Amino acid sequence: MQMLRFASVGTSSIVELFGASVALVDEVSWVAASSRDESRAAQLGAPHGARPVSGVDALASADDVDAVYIASPNALHHAQARQLLEAGKHVLVEKSACTTAEQWRDLVEVANSRGLVVLESVRAVHEPLWRHVTAHLESLGPVRQVSLQLCQRSRRYDNFLAGKVENIFRPEMAAGALMDLGVYCLHPLVSLFGMPTRVQASSVKLSNGIDGATTLLLDYPGFTATVACSKVSANACGNVIAGEDASLLLDRIDDPHRLQLAWTNGAETEEVPLDKSLPQQAHVLRAFARMVQDPALARPHQQATDDALTVMDEARRQVGLVFPADPGWQG
Repeated sequence: MQMLRFASVGTSSIVELFGASVALVDEVSWVAASSRDESRAAQLGAPHGARPVSGVDALASADDVDAVYIASPNALHHAQARQLLEAGKHVLVEKSACTTAEQWRDLVEVANSRGLVVLESVRAVHEPLWRHVTAHLESLGPVRQVSLQLCQRSRRYDNFLAGKVENIFRPEMAAGALMDLGVYCLHPLVSLFGMPTRVQASSVKLSNGIDGATTLLLDYPGFTATVACSKVSANACGNVIAGEDASLLLDRIDDPHRLQLAWTNGAETEEVPLDKSLPQQAHVLRAFARMVQDPALARPHQQATDDALTVMDEARRQVGLVFPADPGWQG
């Protein structure tokens, strides 16, 4: 397999995690880092041999770049990814991949027409743990309840309360609890069970109209699922997929470190051993490199992104959560 040469867009802390993971994966290298702040890009990329590049236009024309990791604000994802795909680059994009399902379908269509791969970087479903989750589903008997949540009070919320609104709380950046955290729950859910038959949504809105917290009740044939996400409050509860015979318990849905199988007949709870020897992003990069060799491998993950965004579209419609990045938006 030929080494996949990556560039990056963005300078948030998650790009540092990307760089650390690239160093652990033989199939990829990091050759360029792009940002509006070229000095920040240079600072991030220098330890890994990635040269600073000013802007997406330069990446699109770079002959030594095969793929681009996009970690800019959500509202920029679609336009940046489309430009790079049209330039012949594979794209790995942070969540949420786009503002709407319509935008995501556009990216997939462009990628398919050019023999390229576009993938949303939802990390948990690419690490070895996910195989344990899918393998144990049959042990649960008929699934009756699913509860997934990611509620963590953002460090930036105090700044918001003080009048300093950062990107993660700005409608202009297509941010908020659902777009930033809800996808961690929805993507695994629809990966396992597909689209729900009904979506009911409720949100806690902040003063600028962004959602600080959102809860979803989702109907499936034979069971219900709840998804809760919050950037203004913490919740120490875990996650559960509950069947008639047993339940799977996960400590966190975004980065699980503990997976248990609890039997309803009172038998001792089983600890499922997990391989956490590599960071999650390293597994994503390895999976992405395989998808570049065989794009058909990307199809189930692209469909899960489509399904999750479709659910979020409906949830946003119900609670009146509108972003300037939405197609057809008029302020």
